[in-house]
Amino acid sequence: MKVGRKAKPQSPEEMALVHHALENPTRRNMIILMNQGKLSVPEIEAEFGPNMLDYHMHRLELAGLIEVREEKIVLTEAGVAYGGLVKMQKEKGGAGKT
Repeated sequence: MKVGRKAKPQSPEEMALVHHALENPTRRNMIILMNQGKLSVPEIEAEFGPNMLDYHMHRLELAGLIEVREEKIVLTEAGVAYGGLVKMQKEKGGAGKT
């Protein structure tokens, strides 16, 4: 799995972007799949459909969780870390089970 550089959020503003990105169940599920190795835009589109895909991907990118380069998704250090936390939360029945 490719991992980009950006580590944890450095400021309250960056933390707010992460919170906003991960408050949405679709984006939480997307980051879980990305952490499981689905690292191309077509793979994510196959799972979630084209509707609003660019918006959701943009939100994850703005939060510093992913980088998109020519249809390939690269998880940042933060993306790997938060993806693991989101997966664990989901498995325990929290953070919206959808």
